[in-house]
Amino acid sequence: MSDRNSGGTFEGAGRWCAVASELPCSVIVMVFIGDILGQTWGGPQGALTGAMIGAFVGLFLGVYSVYITIQYYDKLDLERPILRQYRPSQEEIDEDVEFPDYKKRYE
Repeated sequence: MSDRNSGGTFEGAGRWCAVASELPCSVIVMVFIGDILGQTWGGPQGALTGAMIGAFVGLFLGVYSVYITIQYYDKLDLERPILRQYRPSQEEIDEDVEFPDYKKRYE
């Protein structure tokens, strides 16, 4: 992964919250679907078996989804141009600056 966003800012917090929620949501949805399908086909024992199968399928799909999403975010980070901070030249730093005297102007 790219080290560009590893500073302590909240710049990428939203995207990482989305990535972190993909796996549990996938497991919960697939357990629910497995429970409904298992109960339809096999009664109470089928509901338990369907929920377990749904949990494993949800885990696999969630991990795969997180992997694909992180690859996509890394690709976006590599395509984004690096913003360089402005550093003035030594001549500009050494330049003598004259400030106007405002007191004399308004007296």
